[in-house]
Amino acid sequence: MRRTLAVAAIVALGLAASPAAATATPVRSWPSYVLGPHADQVTPKRAEARGTVSHAGSLVHPHGRPTTLTTIAGRTPASVVLDFGQDIAGTPYLDISQVSGTATLNLVTGEAREFLRRPAATTLAAPAATGAQQVTVASATGLEVGNTITLGAQTRTIVGFDAATRIVDLDRPLEQDVAAATAVTTAPGAPASDESRGLAGVGGPDNLQVTAPGRVAAGFHGGFRFILLTLTTPGTVQVSGLGVDFQAYRATARDYRGWFLSSDEQLNRMWYAGAYTLQLNMKPAGLNGLPDARIYDGAKRDRSIWTGDLLVQGPTIINTLGDVGADYLRSSLDALFATQRADGALPGSPDFAKRTSPAGSPLFYSNNYSGYGARAAIDYFRYTGDREYILGLLPNLRRELAYNATFLTADNLVASNDRDYWQATQTGAVTKYSIDYYILLREMAWLERTVGSATDAAGYDATADAIKTAVNAKLWNPTLGAYGQSTDHPDVLVEDANALALQYGFVPAGRRAGVLRALKTLWTPYGAILGPGLQDPTGHTIEPFGNGMETAGRFAVDDVDGALALMRRTWGPMVDPGNPLYTGGLWEFKNSSGGVNRPTASLAHGWAASPTVQLTQQILGVQPVGAGYTTWTIQPRPGRVAWAQGVVPTRHGDISARWTSGNHRFNLHVSTPGNTSGTVAVPAGKRSTVLVDGRPVRPRITDGYAQLSLRGGRHTITVQR
Repeated sequence: MRRTLAVAAIVALGLAASPAAATATPVRSWPSYVLGPHADQVTPKRAEARGTVSHAGSLVHPHGRPTTLTTIAGRTPASVVLDFGQDIAGTPYLDISQVSGTATLNLVTGEAREFLRRPAATTLAAPAATGAQQVTVASATGLEVGNTITLGAQTRTIVGFDAATRIVDLDRPLEQDVAAATAVTTAPGAPASDESRGLAGVGGPDNLQVTAPGRVAAGFHGGFRFILLTLTTPGTVQVSGLGVDFQAYRATARDYRGWFLSSDEQLNRMWYAGAYTLQLNMKPAGLNGLPDARIYDGAKRDRSIWTGDLLVQGPTIINTLGDVGADYLRSSLDALFATQRADGALPGSPDFAKRTSPAGSPLFYSNNYSGYGARAAIDYFRYTGDREYILGLLPNLRRELAYNATFLTADNLVASNDRDYWQATQTGAVTKYSIDYYILLREMAWLERTVGSATDAAGYDATADAIKTAVNAKLWNPTLGAYGQSTDHPDVLVEDANALALQYGFVPAGRRAGVLRALKTLWTPYGAILGPGLQDPTGHTIEPFGNGMETAGRFAVDDVDGALALMRRTWGPMVDPGNPLYTGGLWEFKNSSGGVNRPTASLAHGWAASPTVQLTQQILGVQPVGAGYTTWTIQPRPGRVAWAQGVVPTRHGDISARWTSGNHRFNLHVSTPGNTSGTVAVPAGKRSTVLVDGRPVRPRITDGYAQLSLRGGRHTITVQR
């Protein structure tokens, strides 16, 4: 896959946009969608001051006058909010030109501006009488001089406080008594970090002691759009410059080995947001004392390898970055399999808690996540064709499969009291866990037939067939018109199990429309919920991970309109630069109102990147069949998209595709490596005229697609409908 990809501008196709497209036809080339900084040193786009600050804009557009922060005791501390416009990662630095005495600058970072400050939310520890100008609160967390403080119905300004005694000085006396235990709130609050140092091992507030002019560096911060810089001690500091040494994977358009472009602006934004999310998740070798490269789940949190995330991250990182992405995935798999237990179990994360070591420690989270790790390794082989590596892992994969087999009941269903990505135990024989094990068996059967034992492959397929029969016989609920959650909860409709059932062919053709309708009852304006009454205890109401399963399931049964409609609800707000939570990345989860519930919510999270993979594989249409794309399938599913084009990197060379759809005509141009072969499927009816390279053919028509077997090379397929 180590090929140079030209980044020439794409010539406009001159096609009208689909009337159902959500946004106008783009007129720009694909490199213009690439996110990320243009240099290793990143500077802010905007600055906003609070307190006594002069020339805050100099930190954005230097013009010879330094930014001056002055904090006076008893008054609002001087602070500046710096906005970088999108998520970045790295080490912030300040260039100090002048300082009076010894000053302390507090620096916190945040993905969302709303979480840069944490308002106090406490109570009165003792009653306060009319006329009092001091009150004692139960907690001093979130207090800052200059904030308003509300005690019951009375609002004052904080002019001082003692964090040890929790005594707060007010700007004027109280006008009436306030009882003990009365609620106390403040606005806007004190500087606060949205990071989790215990999990990530990095981040948190930096208190920088400044004694002389020169450069001062903060610590590493994994993912942030904003910096809040506050002079917390009385005095004056002049800052002539502020920036960040970028320390994730910085990819320019020249580094992309695959790309995507379509007539739909919003879909284009999603594709490149997913690609950038993965770049923010990439930990370069040597960073934070770890010699290897790793793909973390989130830029900010947990900053750990997670197997469930790798299922989305692996294809995304290889489709976008080629060999560089493959190297990161292989290195992450090395860390994962190094921690495999003797019974075959893989940890959900091999490097979870980092309180004592940047390498972290393994968390054996669930049998489902153990199976995800095996599937991520098989994906690596499917996309790269790295036979030597997968042969080395084959004994480990067989042991993992044997571990998962211990949860199969006599009824050929999986019962494990597992937590999975909901982080809530599900009891009984669970539909999703049974389908997940079925998927693992099919993947292992493919792998064994390719590099291992055909006998083992046949055995895995037989077990998978038995699971499929059992799921349809025991977990289908005709009242729901869908599969129930489990044998313990047969009447609970869930998104993920039904989505996977569609994607992996569990649902008979006559039932598919009903399952699609049932799933749509879970939709909200912001995406699909997990299911009635089901909510992760940490606030995951709308899961992009689960919504990605549903879009994949809808694509699999050719419900392209439904898949894209759900994409727009779930990911559309994430790629809107006007959204207050915009980071350029894709978010870990949403709450029921489309936002997030807590400051530590990850807003650049790998498991949310499924649009990037699906737009390449379903809209552009390119997927691997044989390992390393030795064989492939190219099946565009245009829906109401007017045109799409792009490139997929492979070890044999690039696969490129370009299609247009409209006016009862479909045109597809493909270029595939000469030593490969595959199937091209294009939308067609039984009365369509199909031409291959200008010559009429009579292809097999299956489910609305003309099926064509082609050798590698350049081909043009035209369908007149």
